[in-house]
Amino acid sequence: GGLRMAVEEVEYVKVFGRLGEKLLFGDSSAGACCHSGCDNCEWRYSFDILQSARPKWIPTYREMKFEDGREHITKWSGIFGEEGGSITKEEFAEALAGFKFDMPLGPSGFMTAKQAELSEEAVEAVFAKLSRGKDVVTDRQFSIRLKKMVPPGMDDTGLMWTDFVCAMQEEDAGGEEEEEERRRKGGAGGGAVRHD
Repeated sequence: GGLRMAVEEVEYVKVFGRLGEKLLFGDSSAGACCHSGCDNCEWRYSFDILQSARPKWIPTYREMKFEDGREHITKWSGIFGEEGGSITKEEFAEALAGFKFDMPLGPSGFMTAKQAELSEEAVEAVFAKLSRGKDVVTDRQFSIRLKKMVPPGMDDTGLMWTDFVCAMQEEDAGGEEEEEERRRKGGAGGGAVRHD
């Protein structure tokens, strides 16, 4: 399918600023923390709810409910409708366009909602990443693949901008290899593969 152009980072900001949230539910046991920074406290660095002035995370969960009744239903869960639902690229693009853009925390510079018109390439790239190149993606796959974009060892309940953009840009290289692997296996005759 032709060589994919690398999507500019600014285009990913527009996607992240629509899916990103200012609120993240973390570890519910962290409610025991008194946030006084006491030494040797097992809860010292865990927070049950993280908040930010600007969208900072794409939650990797669809919804999270604490035993005390607090719950967080993520923005992106609305794209899927019923639990277990799946969406196509077109539905993803349409839903994303309907989300309000809010300049996220992380990227440099500043963009207003007016300047943040989505580019088809960025939306396609993000969908391809989360659907693994398939035509549809389920809410569960969406969640698992967001988690996979979080570096190992990090708290994977939320995906931050730097990890999101790194994962998106590294995919640009990785996708081509798989593509070629498939072509080779498919025995596409001795056609030369061009690399620009």
